[in-house]
Amino acid sequence: MSAGLNLTPVSHDRHGALHWRRFSSYSFVQAHPVVPIVLGEHEQVAACLPILFSQSQAGLWPVALTRIGAQTALVSESGAWRGAYVPSILRVHPFHARPTNTGEFALLVDEASGLVTDDPDDPPFFTADGALAPDLVQVVDFFRQRVQAEGNTRAAMQAISRAGLLAPFAPPKGRKLPVDELLQVDAAALARLGRVALADLHRADALGLVHAALVGRHHLGLLAHVEDRLVGAAPKAPPAERPDDTAISGFFDALATAQEQEPTLAGLIRPAFTPNSGN
Repeated sequence: MSAGLNLTPVSHDRHGALHWRRFSSYSFVQAHPVVPIVLGEHEQVAACLPILFSQSQAGLWPVALTRIGAQTALVSESGAWRGAYVPSILRVHPFHARPTNTGEFALLVDEASGLVTDDPDDPPFFTADGALAPDLVQVVDFFRQRVQAEGNTRAAMQAISRAGLLAPFAPPKGRKLPVDELLQVDAAALARLGRVALADLHRADALGLVHAALVGRHHLGLLAHVEDRLVGAAPKAPPAERPDDTAISGFFDALATAQEQEPTLAGLIRPAFTPNSGN
């Protein structure tokens, strides 16, 4: 997800006098057709989004597909999220993290996001005595917990690779995805696995991710259908009054009720903050 971003390490020298603003719109998701996910949120993601696999700096990694065509259906014209679950990494925009050689991570910020400011009404990066400001401490805590989940995810992906369960993903007929070389779980290969290989997947907590990916791919047709409706809808009325907008939201909002009691990342990762409502 970090590709194409202007990521800069957060430091007192560079950001000591600067502030950052909580995002108020999910419109930035349009630039990210796939979003990396981790173990602990895979079930929530599978309830509303396709899960595929992509090669990353960390090796093969599970990703949530946010759009099939040119326009995502998951974000409304006002920037609201339409889905039942927001992949956790999207909730800390514009921050990212990069592993270091010491086993820790460097906190990064996307300075091209428009959310790094010199407005004293926004939260500061640092306190007057040079320590991380409280709001930024929450972001660091998020990534500290995510690093743990990433370690579990890496072990699961290694087991999935050993089992030979991934095959090239073929998009829906007549579609060309905005991302190349995605992989999917091969259901036939899973059915052929013996007990030893299945036990290996189980020990690595990979079976849940495999089954979530099989479930999540059934959302491909839904996403394609809703995106087609968005592209074909004529904007003849304000967004709040458009029947098409209401209907499209309903596809995703109907899934939210079943998710209300689900813990975020199975208790491992809490949302660092939520989008600024503007109130």
